[in-house]
Amino acid sequence: MTVSRIHHAGVTVSDLGRSLRFYRDLLGMRVLEDVRLTSAEVAALLGVDEIDLHLVNLDTGDGRILELLEYARPEGRQVEYTSRDAGGGHLALAVRDLDAAAAGFEAAGGCVISRRPVTAADTEGIFAHARLLYVRDPDGMILELVQLP
Repeated sequence: MTVSRIHHAGVTVSDLGRSLRFYRDLLGMRVLEDVRLTSAEVAALLGVDEIDLHLVNLDTGDGRILELLEYARPEGRQVEYTSRDAGGGHLALAVRDLDAAAAGFEAAGGCVISRRPVTAADTEGIFAHARLLYVRDPDGMILELVQLP
């Protein structure tokens, strides 16, 4: 088996409206699809007896999809983690203006993790001269903002 690409990334959220203000309004992602899923097939896929799920697919700007998921049933719980916890993770998002994005995070319900933006010492590769900042979205999802030169 060979993976050909990442198809999409999914993030479970507690308040879809708040998350849209963050991802769509602050970060500029465009809504591609907004659906409510309640079918037995979706429940079976997710390994539960019944489902009531509000799903919004966002275009991240290059055709890749960020899927926001708000579960009405079954209810979930808040999970707190750090970037060093096994099983945790982060999404790395390319941004044009790191400072402008960071300035709007708290007003949009997020918070900054990093003590300050850091410029990568790499002179080659995917981080060559990039400015980087770790933040959390309104539900605590860790995001790495990457501003390429």
